[in-house]
Amino acid sequence: MKDYLSVSEAARRLGAIPKDISDMFYRGVLRDDLCPVMAGRRLIPENYLDVIRMALKRAGRPVGPESKKAVAHE
Repeated sequence: MKDYLSVSEAARRLGAIPKDISDMFYRGVLRDDLCPVMAGRRLIPENYLDVIRMALKRAGRPVGPESKKAVAHE
């Protein structure tokens, strides 16, 4: 399953907070049909990372180097 990432791995690659990504799935902002949960883990295709990045930015959530600053302040 090399083409799929966990929420944690997606967050690392995007420089995002994993909880922000998970929350977006639960609120229906991101598509469950493209990123199913299997064995308790969400499988995110690598080609969906840009969609996640855009959704996080639209929601005003930190992405990239600024996410580390946000985590330190939360």
